[in-house]
Amino acid sequence: MKKIDRYIVSKFIKSVLLSLFVFIGIFILSRIFKVIGYVTSERMTTIEGVRYMFALLPKVIVQISPLVALLSGLITINKMASNLEIIALKTSGISFRRIVLFPMIAMFIMAGGVFFISNTFQSKGLKMSRELKRKNQIDDDKIPVEKNDVYLRGNGNYIYHFDYINREKNIAKGIEIIILNENFDAIKSIVTASSGRYTNKGNWELDRANENKIVEKKVVYHDIYTNIKLKDEPKLFLTPKYRKDELSLIELRKVSQVLRKTGGEYREFKVEFHKRIAYPFACVIVGILGLALGSRYVRGSSAINIALSIILGYAYYIVQASFEAIALGGILSPFLGAWIPNLIFIGIGIVVMNKAEY
Repeated sequence: MKKIDRYIVSKFIKSVLLSLFVFIGIFILSRIFKVIGYVTSERMTTIEGVRYMFALLPKVIVQISPLVALLSGLITINKMASNLEIIALKTSGISFRRIVLFPMIAMFIMAGGVFFISNTFQSKGLKMSRELKRKNQIDDDKIPVEKNDVYLRGNGNYIYHFDYINREKNIAKGIEIIILNENFDAIKSIVTASSGRYTNKGNWELDRANENKIVEKKVVYHDIYTNIKLKDEPKLFLTPKYRKDELSLIELRKVSQVLRKTGGEYREFKVEFHKRIAYPFACVIVGILGLALGSRYVRGSSAINIALSIILGYAYYIVQASFEAIALGGILSPFLGAWIPNLIFIGIGIVVMNKAEY
């Protein structure tokens, strides 16, 4: 790395840190009074309030990362342009693309960091924040008494589907239970029954059940079917089992595959899976816009460039959310729904970069 590259990268890193500080400060100010309310109402202790704020930071960093990259690139190049450093480098025979090469490499590294945070700290942080926020609030009064059409992956290698369940009566109707192997990639047997009950022994008893043994290729009829391993209590069927924001990439893929095999609603998990992979690249894609717009220095135009950059940055969020909704609706595949916004903005970035003024 040449001395000029180190100089440009150091300015870019300082801009990243400044932008992060500003955005995180805005987040803290927007949340602190709500947390104070939780503490004063004794829903949290002071320490838990601080932990709650820190638990949300990974999600905030992931969400603001494209804007941070955009503003950092804009500020870095705009300052160099205002000091006539861009013109001096261009006059020396250095192209604008060569000038912004190492900031773009830094953006790729930043995208890798965002990917890592998104799939490790963010999911754990969101789970912790939910548990802290809802502490002492999850009781039987908060859970529905009955529900239609429920799925649950049990504590073992079981997937349940009930047409109807009532936790107060401990009964279920229209029962289908899929029993898989230990690797969770092949079905061993499928049990269907008209009705069933959760007994005092802590397991399910099924009435008039058919056990389809896939491996043995035979069906066995049971007046009463019992399996001591089917011990998931009715309350579990009425509380959210999977929260996509709290799952890692591997977990998202596994859940979507399981739900797809069993007829469950898997699309939202598939959309989230592809979004987790595509979103970090926004740091590079949107950041290119900042680098290109930063070169357009005209005296008094900095505020306009910053405003334009912010508009383009938020436009990315709007486009990304729109295509996510389209993918959830089944009009587009989850893969295309996640990557089309990136393709649109990389096209805009290339056009703007080609028209960059020195």
